[in-house]
Amino acid sequence: MTEHHALWFNALTTKTSPEDVRDRALVSGEGCHVTDAAGRRYLDARSALWNAGLGYSNTAVADAVRAQLDQLPVAQLIRHDQPPQVSLRYAERLVAVLPEHLRHVRLCSTGSQAVEGAVFLSRFVRILQGDPDRSQVIAQHDGYHGIGGLASAVTGEPELHELHGPLVPGVHHVRPWDMEELRTALDRIGPGRVTAIILEPILGTGALEAPPGYLEEVQRLCREHGVHFVVDEVSTGFGRTGTLTVTEELGLEPDMLLLSKAISAGYTPLAAIATTAEILAGALARPDVVFPHGSTADGNPVSAAAGLAVLDELADGVVLENVRARGAQLTAGLAALPSVLRVRGRGLMLGVDLELPAEAVAELRLRCREAGLLVSTAGSTVIVTPPLVITAADCDELVGLLAVCLAPVTA
Repeated sequence: MTEHHALWFNALTTKTSPEDVRDRALVSGEGCHVTDAAGRRYLDARSALWNAGLGYSNTAVADAVRAQLDQLPVAQLIRHDQPPQVSLRYAERLVAVLPEHLRHVRLCSTGSQAVEGAVFLSRFVRILQGDPDRSQVIAQHDGYHGIGGLASAVTGEPELHELHGPLVPGVHHVRPWDMEELRTALDRIGPGRVTAIILEPILGTGALEAPPGYLEEVQRLCREHGVHFVVDEVSTGFGRTGTLTVTEELGLEPDMLLLSKAISAGYTPLAAIATTAEILAGALARPDVVFPHGSTADGNPVSAAAGLAVLDELADGVVLENVRARGAQLTAGLAALPSVLRVRGRGLMLGVDLELPAEAVAELRLRCREAGLLVSTAGSTVIVTPPLVITAADCDELVGLLAVCLAPVTA
């Protein structure tokens, strides 16, 4: 199929895509809608890949990007000592809105890179402390932490592991939200060999939320054994659940907090590893040794400018209130549809479990696209993650379109 396109992208390898997708290529967007090359308009209930938090026509972010392109379009943070001023300002603004114990941020380009950076940073600190054998990591099955040599190893999807071949070793997985299995794994590996436990507060693979008290107990366990507690909020952070972070909402104090996707509204690549002062001190313990992680575009001025604009857009709380209100509206509307077993998640990170086989739900996704609604699916679940600025009318449209598309599938 790839012979029809110079661009190789993942959808070309799926059985549900025609050989030529040029007429479906997206050409414009406004609000929560996108339009393809054939003029068809879609309500995007997946926010691109969960990152178009402010929709497709936010003038504040777009203007900030344009202004920065005119002033200083390129700079770097990896070497030497002249960071872009806008990146310094962004870091200061970002830590000001994060939980108080997180005082420093390392800027990256993608969520996967932030995950890898966090694990490498945890191991790096142990090495400088003279404890290099403390390198093992515990993550969860069905957790999603991106794709890459180490990120894929942390992601809890066995199929992905098989397709990637040998991955970075030292990562162990336990069942989601199973405290007994987590304790057993910690004892089996040896608490003194585990450097970090990393997890999402809501699983990105299906909007499955941690049960009450679980995250707090993991944090307590980490404190007891000196393990770094890493919370991955690449998907949930910056408004997706109706709060800036689930971490702050629950009063958690992780050693590292990972952010990406919505922090730049998806307009530019941006991610962040927020750390405690203790983690930074550990990484700077030897002035002659620099933390060996980063890439050319990390913390670039254009992305930092976009990040600043997003902070401004979220500052008055209006967007977050909209997420809570529209999330409640969608939850009620979706729960009333036929074949819906339950609606999970919070805010605008929802999983709609259907009483249908996975094959029928895959067909439903295609029917939705033909009807003008873009959704994601995972097994028998429809994932609904629209932009944070979705309107009440948009929500009515979303529920109505899904109802129409469900009818022939459930008949």
